[in-house]
Amino acid sequence: MMRVTITGINFKYDDGYNQEYTGVELQYITSGFKFTNNNPVEITKEQYEQNKSNTNGLRALIVDKKIDEASQYVDDLNEYKDSLSA
Repeated sequence: MMRVTITGINFKYDDGYNQEYTGVELQYITSGFKFTNNNPVEITKEQYEQNKSNTNGLRALIVDKKIDEASQYVDDLNEYKDSLSA
């Protein structure tokens, strides 16, 4: 069974600690996946506010970010591979 477990939520204060938070960093661990990348994911304040009471919503945001990163990684690998035959 595949699983994403959120292990920590850190609030980002880009405008200083005396201001409202500006974003959120989600830490997590995964299990059941063939490819593992457990680097933290940053989401916007708005994304967090919409999903803070919905753990599955936060998990979906993590998965969406990881899909975007994996797609970019595959594109980079293909570009590199193409450069080898040039």
